[in-house]
Amino acid sequence: MKMKDIVKEGTLDDLGLSGHGAELDNDEKDIGKGFEKTSIFDQLGAVLDTRTGDAPITSVKTDDGKELNVTARQAVNLRRLLTAEGMKPQLKLQFTKDIQMSNSLHDFLDVHPDKMAQVFMKKYM
Repeated sequence: MKMKDIVKEGTLDDLGLSGHGAELDNDEKDIGKGFEKTSIFDQLGAVLDTRTGDAPITSVKTDDGKELNVTARQAVNLRRLLTAEGMKPQLKLQFTKDIQMSNSLHDFLDVHPDKMAQVFMKKYM
């Protein structure tokens, strides 16, 4: 006997959970939703994508209206932190929201790129 013979089709699709936990299904592509300016994640990607072109992008704009210079190395390190494996979704969201503002982004840009992970650990762990 097969399972489809025992259970009416469609009865196990939802298991009565109706979207429970859906807020945890956010991929990195959803990181930038809900910000006034383009997400820092996407802006850092533009810095990296244009670094060898004729008109490289070398700054990002925060939601509080500041424009901050960013090197390619800083962009790589920040994007690594934003997409780190095993980070709890709430922590990732808080970090993403924080660096969308200039005062928090300064905390990372004002240190040597090799020290960014240490700044992250100090602030969020």
